[in-house]
Amino acid sequence: MRVVIVGAGEVGYNIAEQLILEKKDVILIDKDSEKTKRASSHLDCLVLTGEGTNIDTLKQAGIEQADIFISVTNSDEVNMISCFVVANEFNVPVKLARVRNLEYGKTRMFTKTKIGIDFAVNPEFEAAKSIVKTVEHGATTDVFSFEDLDVQFRDVFVDEECNLDGKSIKEIRQLVNDDFLIAGILRDEDIIIPHGETIVKSNDHLFAVGTKKSIYQFLQKSGIKSKKIKKVLIVGAGSIGSKVAESLSFRGRSVTVVDNDYDVCKNLAEKFPDVTVLHGDISDDSIFEDEQLDEHDLIITTTDKEELNILTAVYGKTLGIKRAIALVNKANYLKISRNLGIDATISPKISSASAVLRFIRRGNIKAVHTIFDGMAEAIEFKVSPGSSIANKLVKELHLPEKTLIVAVNRNYDDYIPGGDFEIKPGDNVIVFAKKESIKKLEESVIV
Repeated sequence: MRVVIVGAGEVGYNIAEQLILEKKDVILIDKDSEKTKRASSHLDCLVLTGEGTNIDTLKQAGIEQADIFISVTNSDEVNMISCFVVANEFNVPVKLARVRNLEYGKTRMFTKTKIGIDFAVNPEFEAAKSIVKTVEHGATTDVFSFEDLDVQFRDVFVDEECNLDGKSIKEIRQLVNDDFLIAGILRDEDIIIPHGETIVKSNDHLFAVGTKKSIYQFLQKSGIKSKKIKKVLIVGAGSIGSKVAESLSFRGRSVTVVDNDYDVCKNLAEKFPDVTVLHGDISDDSIFEDEQLDEHDLIITTTDKEELNILTAVYGKTLGIKRAIALVNKANYLKISRNLGIDATISPKISSASAVLRFIRRGNIKAVHTIFDGMAEAIEFKVSPGSSIANKLVKELHLPEKTLIVAVNRNYDDYIPGGDFEIKPGDNVIVFAKKESIKKLEESVIV
């Protein structure tokens, strides 16, 4: 499969990296020579410096042989025009565009085949959905969910608040009297598929899977106490912050938004009268005392400056705000943020990449979540009658290395399967896998 990607920023780079690991033939285009230089140094693919709307550049990238075209630059207009050019000049089956302006989605242009966009992904909308979902689950950890499953998936960081340091996976399982497992551990840039004797260490990230009841037990027994979130402080009234404010206010929470742009504040206040909007500079620490912002249960930082998001979230917690969620894009900032005590980090980049990968794969694959900063994935797929795992017990399966079946949905019932669980055709299965195992998983299992 040949994939041409326009845009070598965080989103395009991440998508390219994932597809290269799956042995796809990737060509990356960007007009910024600094971005193409970075991509050339770190990615095993052809990288071109040029405009994604230029026909000669597209031909140089081998667009005539491409199966998929993806445009994810920072400009909605460039992305849409690139897809339009490709649709009208070349015969590429699938065309995807990153479209950030929600107003475009309200038009009928995406229903017109001539615009040339088969799928539009909105990073801000995907990130806002992730934030709201995390809040709904108590903002204790990062949360991943699948549409038809009630099983929960959590990324739990082992810090001083968590009392799992030194405990074995077997001992942790004994804490929870229900279906539950630790599917993976991220430790020092490596992912471990644990067994019963594996010892959890401080600064580990645990990928926990279980029913709502068992996850609640796990968090409680681990020392991660859930707090009912009634009052929410949002820093940053941009597209993500305003969307989150709208959703949480609609769900009955008391929401306060702070932004230093007067016009943005005025517009938000007029649009959502139930939301308290404050015009001010969050970097001025007097605003916390003057407006009693420390009385909120949760702080969510969604400005376009991720360093400010991290610092403000950490500062808010030092003043007594119990939970913090920060919007972070750079991969190296994600781990730093969690190590600083931020309860959950949301990345528009990773949310967008997951949405694009989910659309590209389709077929039997129903959903994809990129986890552990892109080092692994949780994939939901439907078992076909001809699948190599159909009508077999879990302990009889020959799965690729570092993959694990973590949940099964059958006839609206959810299971955390043990070794004697039999996989049947029609089951919806969730697999946890390191990214280098995904290609083999798709070829041997997801067919």
